[in-house]
Amino acid sequence: MTPDGKYAVATSPAGKFASVFDLQSEKPSWEVNFDQGALVPAIESGPDGSARRLFLQLSELNGFAVVDFAKRQEVTRIKFPDDEPSVVPSGTPSHGIGIAPDGKTLWVVSRIYDCVFVYSLPELQLMGRVHLPEIKPPGHDPIGGSPNWVTFTPDNKIVYVANGADRSVSAIDLKTMKAIARIPTGEEPGRMSTLVLP
Repeated sequence: MTPDGKYAVATSPAGKFASVFDLQSEKPSWEVNFDQGALVPAIESGPDGSARRLFLQLSELNGFAVVDFAKRQEVTRIKFPDDEPSVVPSGTPSHGIGIAPDGKTLWVVSRIYDCVFVYSLPELQLMGRVHLPEIKPPGHDPIGGSPNWVTFTPDNKIVYVANGADRSVSAIDLKTMKAIARIPTGEEPGRMSTLVLP
């Protein structure tokens, strides 16, 4: 949902589009078509709380697409740097994206580089990356842990990334961009959210 509660966004991997729904009328408002499957979206808000941009992962893109909400169209694609050795991804190249609660950083998972890239907002300048756990099968080269989801604590202190193949969740300090814990979870963690208890 958009921060102001006026719209909801749904993506279609098979249909290769993202639909924006008007929540007052409960009808489709507009959609954006892509040349590949549309996956996980994140919604950036403007100063007044209205939606400014959509960031979407695509099924074959080693990066993410940027959609201008007012223009209702894709305006650019950001590709991850290719300055490190890659691994064979499990599934799509990238599957997990989120905006920190303070709206100042965008966190985007890369299965190809087994890390999460951090971009400044609104500039979309690369700030750095956090490497995630590798799997080291005996007698074989390391393989990626298949990171696939991002969620934040509401106080803007910790981001969690699910590592499906590693059967763990990484806890990362937002300020230092350093992994502070690897939490074993059992079979293939995926979608997750944070819950604040009183």
